[in-house]
Amino acid sequence: MAGDKQKRSWLRRYWPRLLFLIPLSAMLWVPSYNRLEPTLGGVPFFYWYQLAWILLGAAIVLLVFAMDRRITHAPKSPIEDTTGVPGDIL
Repeated sequence: MAGDKQKRSWLRRYWPRLLFLIPLSAMLWVPSYNRLEPTLGGVPFFYWYQLAWILLGAAIVLLVFAMDRRITHAPKSPIEDTTGVPGDIL
């Protein structure tokens, strides 16, 4: 019973990270983009498809980051510690 609740808690917290599988699978499935046509501004499909996924991948990373912060209730800015010496770890 407690293990089931812990499993659900893990899934609830980490499910946005599964979105990283979208660009990974798009790049690993080479036959989907192994062609020259259609061209975009004279650039073959093979190249602009990969470039598009770089930009989409960055957008997915931003989305997962925002969702992760919301789920874990992380603070928006770090609290400044003025009690120690600058650069002091402990």
